[in-house]
Amino acid sequence: PDMGECRVPTLDETVRFAIEHDVALLMDVKGGPFCKQFSAALTRLKREFPEFRNFAVISFFTDVLYTVRRDHPEIPIGFTRRHDHFQNIAKLAGRTSPPWQTAMFVLDRLYDFCTYYLFVPWLRVDMLETRKDDVSENYVRDVAPRPLLVWTVNHALEKEYFKHLGCAVMTDRVDEK
Repeated sequence: PDMGECRVPTLDETVRFAIEHDVALLMDVKGGPFCKQFSAALTRLKREFPEFRNFAVISFFTDVLYTVRRDHPEIPIGFTRRHDHFQNIAKLAGRTSPPWQTAMFVLDRLYDFCTYYLFVPWLRVDMLETRKDDVSENYVRDVAPRPLLVWTVNHALEKEYFKHLGCAVMTDRVDEK
């Protein structure tokens, strides 16, 4: 369909919309040099929109979460698990030989260990986020007592399954219950 002119709303416009419609925002922040800028933007938003409290910050970059936790300890933060991160990098780099894949598999398992036993406790993470294919009853039990946000769940049966497991879902389809 023809979308006509379409533009991305500003952060202020998004916050106003969230306040007016009582919508919770999940801010997924990418890393790099933006940590300080994002923290400053949060400070400004809290000052200019004191009624805006229904949001959380998620990222797979520990520097982002560390900065938000340090500067804004009252804001909930969530760590996004990167599934097979090192194996995917190796594939993109053309490193697909069995020794490379084995080494990357070991690095990914080490990264998982660091995520759950180092990063999450050190950052005092409030929730974990992961893709739907990684979630099972055992996985939910292992990450307890932290809430688990599962992405991207677009079908009603899957939504029901994850709800049964006690997970929140991120979806592209709000028209399906």
